[in-house]
Amino acid sequence: MIKEVRLVNYRKFLRETIHLEPITLFVGPNGSGKSTLASALYTIATILRMGLDAAFPEGFYAFNNLIHFEAEKLGYRFAPIGLGISGSINKFDFDYDIVFGRDSNSLSGYFIHYEGIKIKDEEFSCAYSTGEHPRELKDLPTRTEENLWIPDVSHHPQRDCLFSQMDEAEMDAVVGGYLKEIRRYMQRMTKYQFSPTATRMGYEQYDSIGRQPFLKSDGANLAEVVQFFQEEQRGLFAHLKERIIEYARGECNLVDIGVTTYEDKAYLIFYEEGKGKKTFPVRGPLLSDGYWVFAAFACLASCEILPSIAFFEEPESFLHPHKLKTLYQVFEQMGKRETAPCQILISTHSPYFLSAFADNPDSVVVVNDGRTKKLNETEGYEDVISRYSLEENWFSNLCKKEEEDG
Repeated sequence: MIKEVRLVNYRKFLRETIHLEPITLFVGPNGSGKSTLASALYTIATILRMGLDAAFPEGFYAFNNLIHFEAEKLGYRFAPIGLGISGSINKFDFDYDIVFGRDSNSLSGYFIHYEGIKIKDEEFSCAYSTGEHPRELKDLPTRTEENLWIPDVSHHPQRDCLFSQMDEAEMDAVVGGYLKEIRRYMQRMTKYQFSPTATRMGYEQYDSIGRQPFLKSDGANLAEVVQFFQEEQRGLFAHLKERIIEYARGECNLVDIGVTTYEDKAYLIFYEEGKGKKTFPVRGPLLSDGYWVFAAFACLASCEILPSIAFFEEPESFLHPHKLKTLYQVFEQMGKRETAPCQILISTHSPYFLSAFADNPDSVVVVNDGRTKKLNETEGYEDVISRYSLEENWFSNLCKKEEEDG
C-alpha cells in the first residue's frame, strides 16, 4: 500500500505530506484539494509508466496549469513541481521522489533537478539519488549523503525519469525487478464514480474465456462481470446476491439477481417477491438509482482481482444516508482482505458517511485549502468528540473551527 504522498507546488498543495491508511477518507469543502490527491497519484503513476511528457499533456493537465500559483523556487532558477510516494509492496518498502520543471531546450521537455529512490527488504537495500537536492526540502526520505546513481542509467538533468529508462538500460537485475514491481503496482490504480445510467445499460456478453473482466470505472460493464460470476464463480455470485439483498432489506423485497441476454448484449435483472411468494423481474427504470449503484460497489467487492488502489469520489451519491454504513462495510472488506487487498481512498461530502469512521479517526484526513490533518490530530478533538457525534461536528462546523484554531 501507499503510506505517504509528498506534493510540492502541485495545484492546491504548496508543500504537503499526506499520510494514508488501508482505508482513507478525505473530507473538506469544495475546492479544498480532495480530488487533487487522486490527480496527484494518477500523475505519479503516469510518470512511472510512461514518463514526464505523458503525465503533463497539453490542455488542462499541462504543466503550467498544474503548478501552484504561488510556487516556491526552492533555490532553483524557476519554480519546480515535486512529487513523491512511500509504500510497501510484497514485503519490501520503497521511497521515490522527483523534482522537475519545464525546459523547452530539453529533448524530454523537462529538467530534472532531483530524483531519488530507496528500496529495502529483509535481505536487500539500496539508495540512489542524483541532481541537486532541494535545500528547503530537508525531510525527503530519499535524501542521501552523496549522490550515487544507478549504473548504466542516465543522470543528465535533461532526461526523462528513471522509470522511463528501465526497459532500455542494462541495470542490475535485482534493482530492475523492484522498480518494475513498483511500476506495476501504481499502474493498477483506478478511480471509480459509478453511474446509474451506465450500469442500467446493456453490455457485451461475457466471452466465456475463464478470465474475470475488470469492472469499468463507471460500472458500464456491470452485467458482463455479473454474468462471469454466474457462469464461472457461483460462490462469488451467491456472495454478491447476498450483499444486494441485504442492502435492499427494509425497503423492497428483492430476493434474487441474474443476467439475461438479448441479441449480443447482457443485462442485469433484479427479482422481487410479490403476493404468494411469487418472484417477478423488476424492470430497470422502475428500480431506484441507489440499487444499481450499490450493485456496482458490491460487484467490485466480490471480484477476486482488484486494483491496487481504488479512489472513490463521493460514493454516497444516489445512496440513502442510512445505507452508508453498509457501503463502509463493503469498503472494509475490500481493504482488509487477506490476499490482494485493495487500498481504498474516498472523498466525501456526507456527514452520514463520515459517521461510519467514528471508530477509525486516524483514517479520516481533513483537507482545507491545500493543507491536510488527520481528524484525531485536530486540537481538542477528544473533548469535542466526547460531546458531539461526527455528524453534529460536521453540521455545526466544530471540526473545522478546531482545525483553524490549531
